[in-house]
Amino acid sequence: MTEANDRSFNQLFRAHPMPMWIYDLETLEFRAVNNAAIAHYGYSEAEFLALTIVDLRPPEEAIRLRQNLKNSAHITLQKSGLWVHRRKDGAVIDVEITSHAIEFDGRACRFVLAHDVTERVQADLKIARLNRVYAVLSGINSAIVRIRDRDALFKEACRLATVEGGFLSAAIAVPQAGSAELTVVADSGRGLPPVPPDLVELCPAERVMRERRQVICNNVAADPAFALLAERMHARDVRSLAAFPLAVGERIEAVLTLYANIEGVFDADEMKVLNELAGDLAFALLFFEREEHISYLAYYDVMTALPNRRLFLDRLAQLVHLDGAHHALVVALINLDRFAQLNDALGRHAGDALLVQIAARLGERLPEAFTLSRIGGDTFGLTFVELERGEDAAGVLRERVFRALDEPFRLDGQTVRISSRAGLALWPADGADADTLFKHAEAALKNARSTGERYLFYAPRMNAALAARLALENELQAALEAHQFELHYQPRVNLDTGAIVSAEALIRWNHPEQGLVGPVSFIPLAEETGLIRPIGAWVIDAVCAQQAAWRTNGAPMVPVSINLSAVQSAQPDLLPTIRSAIATHRVEEKYLEFELTETAVMNNPDEAARNLAELKQLGVHLSLDDFGTGYSSLAQLKRFPFDFVKIDRSFIAGVDTNPEDAVIAAAIIAMAHSLHLRVVAEGVETRGQLDVLRSLHCDEIQGYYFSRPVMPDVFEEMLKNGAALPPPESGVHYHI
Repeated sequence: MTEANDRSFNQLFRAHPMPMWIYDLETLEFRAVNNAAIAHYGYSEAEFLALTIVDLRPPEEAIRLRQNLKNSAHITLQKSGLWVHRRKDGAVIDVEITSHAIEFDGRACRFVLAHDVTERVQADLKIARLNRVYAVLSGINSAIVRIRDRDALFKEACRLATVEGGFLSAAIAVPQAGSAELTVVADSGRGLPPVPPDLVELCPAERVMRERRQVICNNVAADPAFALLAERMHARDVRSLAAFPLAVGERIEAVLTLYANIEGVFDADEMKVLNELAGDLAFALLFFEREEHISYLAYYDVMTALPNRRLFLDRLAQLVHLDGAHHALVVALINLDRFAQLNDALGRHAGDALLVQIAARLGERLPEAFTLSRIGGDTFGLTFVELERGEDAAGVLRERVFRALDEPFRLDGQTVRISSRAGLALWPADGADADTLFKHAEAALKNARSTGERYLFYAPRMNAALAARLALENELQAALEAHQFELHYQPRVNLDTGAIVSAEALIRWNHPEQGLVGPVSFIPLAEETGLIRPIGAWVIDAVCAQQAAWRTNGAPMVPVSINLSAVQSAQPDLLPTIRSAIATHRVEEKYLEFELTETAVMNNPDEAARNLAELKQLGVHLSLDDFGTGYSSLAQLKRFPFDFVKIDRSFIAGVDTNPEDAVIAAAIIAMAHSLHLRVVAEGVETRGQLDVLRSLHCDEIQGYYFSRPVMPDVFEEMLKNGAALPPPESGVHYHI
């Protein structure tokens, strides 16, 4: 090199930010070091030049260094990989070495760049360690699934912690019964014998039990809490440890301790995973503790302590297969009437208390040969064999079951009476196996509930009825998809002017085989199956579409009322459905009216008040349908934002012939007017009924006297032609 080049190289060498040096290949002594090396390693330049490259290595690296020097003697450029260096302060760092053969001051030397990658190496180690801990967590979760013994699970956890997690060893200790001492029930060492007693004593399990929290020590030698034991721990190569309580509720069932031969292992990231691990083991302990209880739950009803449906069917199957059964085996399913209403009126706690009392009473009254179960909800199951003395199944049911249930119960200080119904099936006549008998008893119970009978025995025709019901449900779904529904409109007229002021939309099913089918034949089933929601949404959209068509055709606009079932009115998507239909067809809200029955409103008055208030905020009209058939009073209606009250047709039919009906109608009209409600009389079919209602100052009527429900185009013509009631005859008066 020229002098200028030497000077330039020396400046670059000195100022380079990465530690660099030149060492003699023969003596291994440093010949030159730059400022970055001096700053990074902590040696002065004079101290550096008094050292050899061996002095930067821990003793265990010396052999590898000499072997590398031997192999690379003739390599010009060498990347010798990752090395461990030790700075002047004793700190160990990881460096990547790149070297180049050069001649320096006439000597064969190597020029070295040392890149400190300690942070990267530590990060990689941390990731690797976390991955190993996650592997332990995964392994323990897998073990929890397949192992059903506490100690076996503990042993597997300790094995996984050492083999998969890389811990020095692990131990799990449990409190001794009736003693404050702890006993190690599981331990493991990686290639070491089991944890010896002296190391167990070093486990801070007792401290965990006492303080009820985890104990962490990341440097045993420097932690004052372990000062007396530091030497023994060091001898066992224990550098750090952590102990975790395995708690079930408020009780600590065991303590897991993990030992590591590295300091600073238990950082925040690792502790997060290890806490999950401890939590999973604690969950397993809870599972073991409750396994017997869970097994109990699989076969028994917790509330009543009776066998559940699963055990009922299991025992029924056993009875069916018993040899020597000479008498009919009876399967009875018993259901409570109006149990949901009792829950609503008195609260669910009262309903639960009633079920417990029923189970206790029947358990006391029925002999041991009777198997009583709670099938679910408010349904109980009973099996027994008809007795030799001639007491048949019906007699047993009446005398032993219904008589017990007919006696009053006490709930929250109140006397409550219940009614019940039953369905029965007999073996072998009604089925050769448990499932068939149970299914047929269910069919009998359903038939008893629908017909109002106290009890019914199974008959094959019930299956036919159920099959027909299922077929009707499928047809309803198909009808909705095939657009087989249509709307007819029945006018409402004002009794003062005789003019049409509204109409009620009435759904019809244009059945491909049966022709036009009225709503009574399918709406109840639609409500039970949930099909009322899509059918109801279709009606709302169809009414809005029809209103838009009448507007386009220039017909006078009047409100159209839509019936809402109790199921619909409770659905959270009702308001969005209405808003969407109004927006789609650009219908004014004042031309829509929604009718709810008295029963639907009074089943849950608080919820109804909220729902009606939200409907009213839309700007639509509201009417109470079929008033007088439920159990409310007009005085209760002041809390609801109704515009109309519709008197049920059952009171209108005799209003001109039965003075009591006339009195009821007069009272409803007067009270409704006092609450600023308009009154509509339904089912008006004769001139006599019309005259009486006019005399009573009823506001509107609806019925065959003026018009049957008609097709949309017919109603449109009625509006355009001004169809109206004839005026009242002069001199006609009606007195109650």
